[in-house]
Amino acid sequence: MNMFRSLDQLLRRPNDSEGLNPVALLLGAILCYVLYGVASGFFQGGWGIGLAVMKIPLIILGSMALCVPSLYVFTALSGADYTPRSFASAIAGFCGVAGLLLLALMPVIWLFSVSTISLAFVVWLHITVWLVTLFFAHRFLARTAPGARGAIGVWLFLLFFVSLQMTTYVRPVLWRRADEPLFATEKKSFFGHLDEVARWRINPTPTTDASR
Repeated sequence: MNMFRSLDQLLRRPNDSEGLNPVALLLGAILCYVLYGVASGFFQGGWGIGLAVMKIPLIILGSMALCVPSLYVFTALSGADYTPRSFASAIAGFCGVAGLLLLALMPVIWLFSVSTISLAFVVWLHITVWLVTLFFAHRFLARTAPGARGAIGVWLFLLFFVSLQMTTYVRPVLWRRADEPLFATEKKSFFGHLDEVARWRINPTPTTDASR
């Protein structure tokens, strides 16, 4: 209940970041990422849901973990005066806002996941949703250090590109062939990965229909 209460407080009173419980917020954010992963996994269905549930939280949390040190340095150089607790609350609040936004957009992701066979379209939809999420989560983070808005904006660009490369690193995420390993071993940039996705096609199994 503390987790849901913290998320509700974050949604209703985002300016009160000091009173938030970082641990409860982080756990709530992870739950939101898992639910978003469930909706995303419906693109392939079956065990593809489990694949997305495992990898989408891993992508978001891994990207955040890699970028947290740079956030502290960027904001400190810009004059922010975080205490250890306020910095932890800011990070947990950022993750919580991102989780709530992804949860709000989850029905849209589910609809397109179950109704299209274009991997390229679904990937670009996820990228668009992630950009929208970062935009609104940035507003929360900027409130915690008003004098470091520019530095936080630069950091968000870094986080965005790191998340693209993290997605490439842990691929496949949305579609996996039966003979494909759980994690790809070939090194590849996210530019190459996006190009590969753009050229990728699903080959539906032909069916016979006596009425046609």
